[in-house]
Amino acid sequence: MNIAIISGSVRQGNVTQRVAAWVEHAAKAALPEAEINVINLGELNLPRFEDAMPPMMNADRHPEGALKQWLDALAAADGYVFVTPEYNHGMPAALKDAIDQIDHQITKKPFVVVGHGGVGAARAIEQVKLVLNANIGAVPVPNSVNVFGYVGMENSIDEQGVAQTEAVKGAEGPLTGALETLAWYATALKTARG
Repeated sequence: MNIAIISGSVRQGNVTQRVAAWVEHAAKAALPEAEINVINLGELNLPRFEDAMPPMMNADRHPEGALKQWLDALAAADGYVFVTPEYNHGMPAALKDAIDQIDHQITKKPFVVVGHGGVGAARAIEQVKLVLNANIGAVPVPNSVNVFGYVGMENSIDEQGVAQTEAVKGAEGPLTGALETLAWYATALKTARG
């Protein structure tokens, strides 16, 4: 089983990478037989989505460079953890743009959303779930994980992804449960896809 963790912020100095590292540690512990890959959108440097036609309707599409790398990494995975901050009550524009470039790589595959921010990124999590499920057809698992507070300002997760505060340590149980549910869905849906 291959699980991709997507770090969904491209802001300089963003702390989403810390949250993604925290998720990665938990995934390696909860799913020891799975291959875990972290995709950092900030390092990919994806082009902006400016295609004249929606990717799912473009049979002549031939992605190259960073876009091909993004799509190939998604296609190789059986399940996903999207890690998002919340900016102005929503997901970051870069994450939405990256999602808009997906065609069929994640259709009928499960995902979990982990959000961080003042209200645990509750609104951003809902947006990510809606957008991934709408036309793309990815399958949201029931669990989501909220990391409340400002990770960077409170140093609640260090740069290695280790929880430093009781609030984040308290979210480790729900994170493990979400990962286990993701693995169950990934196995079931892979079997169903044949």
